[in-house]
Amino acid sequence: MQKEQLMRLHQFFVYICKNILKDCNCDNSCKELLDLYNSLEIKPHHIHRLKDEQKAAVLILSAYIAKCLEKEMGVPKNLSEKLKENALKYLEGRK
Repeated sequence: MQKEQLMRLHQFFVYICKNILKDCNCDNSCKELLDLYNSLEIKPHHIHRLKDEQKAAVLILSAYIAKCLEKEMGVPKNLSEKLKENALKYLEGRK
């Protein structure tokens, strides 16, 4: 996936998180994922950031979405954890 496509996907996930999932009744693990995303300080319009950083942000937001949909839609519980693990791998690669 090209960086521009990642940035668009990132923007889409931000939209989902802000508008559709704002009423998510998750536990503290959801808050932990959002805190992790905010600590990255990567936004969709940050074109100067590395592609791996954009990937990590997308994976963390998708982990948050999956976590919120576990109870509502029957998404497997381990999916959000795997997405989070993959995001952390991308972050480790940049150090």
